Amino acid sequence: MVRSILGTLNTLGTLGTFSMSYKFRKTINYLLKARHRNGHGIHSPFLFRLITEVMENRGNYSAWPLLRGADENVRNMLKILDMKSYHQGGTSEAGLGCRDIKNLHQLPERFDRLLFRLVNEFRPGRIAYYGSTFGVTLLALALADRRISVVAQVENDHYRSFCRRLAEVYEVGNLNITGSGNVAPADFVVIQHPLDPSYCDNLMAKILAESGYGGVIVLCGIHHSEEMEAIWNRHKVSQTVRISLDLFEMGILICRQGLQKEDFVLRF
Repeated sequence: MVRSILGTLNTLGTLGTFSMSYKFRKTINYLLKARHRNGHGIHSPFLFRLITEVMENRGNYSAWPLLRGADENVRNMLKILDMKSYHQGGTSEAGLGCRDIKNLHQLPERFDRLLFRLVNEFRPGRIAYYGSTFGVTLLALALADRRISVVAQVENDHYRSFCRRLAEVYEVGNLNITGSGNVAPADFVVIQHPLDPSYCDNLMAKILAESGYGGVIVLCGIHHSEEMEAIWNRHKVSQTVRISLDLFEMGILICRQGLQKEDFVLRF
């Protein structure tokens, strides 16, 4: 069915009556390539368990109502804001509507829940977040285990105030929100800044250059643009990376030593 849709769209494009955006074309391509749902075709016991028991886990956690409430609070606040004037450095968002701008800085609920479960699974000693967010993703990382320190570098002053307010309201004490700074050592890293590919690229290069790095890196927006996709493709082949998982909206790099090097596109 998907192949039929793609063929129709390509035909229309050839005739000049339909023009597919880059993101739309990549979405179709992802649907064609994504496999391994429910662990099908996965031979590694480590990865099979990670996919079936962690990533695809649909169980309820006590943090879900908190995250849903925080998400609703943020969205209600954003409804009254003009995001084009609110965002600093808006030239990178030229041509985008307010809804698109909001979506770039706020992950869908299922991905915040996924980050929560991944932190629960890997139990990192320290978590680092880099990029642009309204704070719900930071809550997901911090609530997964209040004993784990979460350091978040959020350069935008307005977004940083959003994040700090949420941390206060939900009494999250293990979350430290700062502006720009040096790359903090961490064995679980989330990078969410698809509008600035060079920023993402530099961070990835610095982290993967660490001798003996064995953590997890989550890169958001890996198919947002050609530049972001090139960054993802370049870093996932690093010898430091053992497993790369393409979930379309985000990519996960697992650098645990001793694992066989593998690359998967997962339907999530």
